[in-house]
Amino acid sequence: MIFGTLPDGRNVERVTITNGDLSASILTYGAILQDVRLKGVNHSLTIGSENLDDYLTTMAHFGPIIAPVGNRIAGARARIAGIEHMLTPNQGRHILHSAEAGSQRKLWTIEDQTEDTVTLSVRLPDGEAGFPGNQYVMVHFAIMADNVLRLEVTAKTDEDSIINICNHSYWNLTGAPNIVGHQLQIRADEYLPTDDDNLPTHIERVEDTPYDFRSLRDVIPGEPDLDHNFCLSRGRTDLRDVLTFKGGDLTMVMATDMPGIQVYDARGSSKTGRADYAGLAFEPQFWPNAPHEARFPKINVPAGGVWTQEVEWRFSR
Repeated sequence: MIFGTLPDGRNVERVTITNGDLSASILTYGAILQDVRLKGVNHSLTIGSENLDDYLTTMAHFGPIIAPVGNRIAGARARIAGIEHMLTPNQGRHILHSAEAGSQRKLWTIEDQTEDTVTLSVRLPDGEAGFPGNQYVMVHFAIMADNVLRLEVTAKTDEDSIINICNHSYWNLTGAPNIVGHQLQIRADEYLPTDDDNLPTHIERVEDTPYDFRSLRDVIPGEPDLDHNFCLSRGRTDLRDVLTFKGGDLTMVMATDMPGIQVYDARGSSKTGRADYAGLAFEPQFWPNAPHEARFPKINVPAGGVWTQEVEWRFSR
């Protein structure tokens, strides 16, 4: 169905897939996960909007696929195959979420659709925002048995480049105005403290810090502030459970093959017309600012190379 119309006249479609008690709606703009519904629950489990204009303005990072590189790169520059590439800064002197090159700002193409799956693709041109290589990104959403939403991402580049794609959905399981009443567990022994620009400074163990979520604990807005990468591994692994999020009688378990997961507490969501701390964003990805940190897993992809990602969200009551 037609969800809305972009300023240039192109239509944005909404595709709803379903299997059993779970359904999900995805937009062709940004490959946005716009709505997730579980039978018997009278609200969406992810924070979305029925208004396309919201996604073009204040909600640009609510639910989309962000490519070629999610999160931050210091100084908006990266050395790739021995060549220093200047990128487009959009957060002070740094670049966040690929600036204007980000796939969250693109109209994607529906490649295939069934009752319980949809596949979308987008092409990112060489040189946009300074990123080298023509990149082709494909995402496949599927709803599987037992209330599992699965995401598979494949990206290809025709030049040496960097790729670190993530989904940027916000989750609130209770339908309350904010995340009070939720609990969170993250299976990470380490995290990345950040400086005043939200750039990681070093690797630190979570033990004896406010960032120790290894056991399920209450989420309290601002205690601590969350916009941090939790270090799950030193490289890509097999798909495994990494995070549990509970609210009311609902539980979401998140699995990924990525080495990190960025957690953001939506402290500024009042600009969208909601309360601050309206939800939590969980962004499975490689660690931020990887081009400048020798100890971080690398996001370089050679010409002709393929980058992949797996994510699952598993819901239960």
